Amino acid sequence: MGNRKRKTGFGWKMTLFLPGFVIYIVIIILPILMCFYYGFFNWDGLRDSMTFVGLDNFQRALGDPYFLNSLKTTFFYTIPGTLIVNALGIMLAVLVNRRSRLSNFYRSAFFFPMLISAVAIGFIWKALLSYSGIVNTLLSGLHVEAMDFLGSMVLAPWSILVVNTWHDVGFVTVLYLAGLQAIPTDFYDAAIIDGATGVQQFRYITFPWLAPSLTSCVIFVFTGYMRLYDLVFVMTSGGPAGVTETIAIQTIKVGFNQNRFSYGSALAIYMLVIIGGLSVIITRVLRKREETLIT
Repeated sequence: MGNRKRKTGFGWKMTLFLPGFVIYIVIIILPILMCFYYGFFNWDGLRDSMTFVGLDNFQRALGDPYFLNSLKTTFFYTIPGTLIVNALGIMLAVLVNRRSRLSNFYRSAFFFPMLISAVAIGFIWKALLSYSGIVNTLLSGLHVEAMDFLGSMVLAPWSILVVNTWHDVGFVTVLYLAGLQAIPTDFYDAAIIDGATGVQQFRYITFPWLAPSLTSCVIFVFTGYMRLYDLVFVMTSGGPAGVTETIAIQTIKVGFNQNRFSYGSALAIYMLVIIGGLSVIITRVLRKREETLIT
């Protein structure tokens, strides 16, 4: 009895809690605080001395055309990407949720891209979309002129958006599929008795009850696309002419390639504030939507 009390007491709980909490502080909180601190100085990351400049780095970022362009590019990936991935995820989840012999195969096939790292995905698609790659070879067989998917200022952003969609839609589909299977079948039985069509069942039963899954998927895709770095860096390195350069790539380039560590820290703080603020707003809006639809 005494041993059981010790295991459920405060000391035992702290023993289980502290290791993870310390790791979280060291890996997440401490770097954020250090980044915020360095943003007030002029430091190249190499010298021993730092010059205090106050808010100069943060003010400079607001007039920096490269930073503003990277912000625009990031939103280009994030807003359409979030909408497209979630729309496709819901559609595929509804189709896969139907019982058939190939349902398990489809689920595995859709989820398979998520098992491959973004870096590997980038190299694979870079080879496929190169000027002499498989895609252009297939197009030449259809008597279509070869296209520079990753070297064109028009095609490169769209090519990356398509690859990101392909990579993420499987994971979102699995989440929506779990949400579909949690919907009581009695609702559909009652709707069929009342003569509801498939579209009406989706509108009044499926979509409202997918509200919790929608919230999770939107936040997952939104935050992921706002932090997009590895796949874009592998495929285009932010080019051509910076049209695919995201905030993350711009921050790394300024901080480490140009040795402007303090200014890069300021850009990282802006990135944190933008992602955190928008995520909180989106979460609150979608949570209220859940309460409205389900209650």
